[in-house]
Amino acid sequence: MNYHSASDRELLESCCLYEDLKAYNELVARYSPKLYAVCKYYLNDTFLAEEIALDVLFWLWKKRQQLEIPVNVSAYLHRAARNAVISHMRKQSQHIVSTIEQYAEDDVVEQHMADYAIICREGEDQYKQLLAELSPQRKEVFVLSREGGFSYKEIAQKTNLSINTIENYISSALKHFRKGILPIVILLLNQLV
Repeated sequence: MNYHSASDRELLESCCLYEDLKAYNELVARYSPKLYAVCKYYLNDTFLAEEIALDVLFWLWKKRQQLEIPVNVSAYLHRAARNAVISHMRKQSQHIVSTIEQYAEDDVVEQHMADYAIICREGEDQYKQLLAELSPQRKEVFVLSREGGFSYKEIAQKTNLSINTIENYISSALKHFRKGILPIVILLLNQLV
């Protein structure tokens, strides 16, 4: 087959019936500029127009085995490109609507977030104060465990203390924190509800 002189329908038949990649490439060469022009007309965005035009042509290859070969390939591909643009615009408008709805919800959330940020700062201050109230050795053990992520065994090696001592220090520090942070936690939970 002479691909350059073959009709669009012959190329599409060869592509669909025989999975002829050369016929498909000829269709792409013929129609990518035309489909790009159609998409650009509706979208006024060169990058997006090119992407949608190529998506239509790729779709043609993917669906080649199920495709009913149209009489007028040009009209068929132009309609496919126009439909792809409409589909894209529909998705885009749905995204815009959901974004607007999200912003409306964000105004309410923003107030809660401001309150939450204040409570978090208060909680952080309370944590630092409670940490400062621990003895230097307990503070070091607690920080290594909770902030450093070290295991009790690793802390014992670093501090030359027994694992039992490490466990006792962590346990007493946690009790100390539970008593001191409880009011902040209650305040935080009330804000979230």
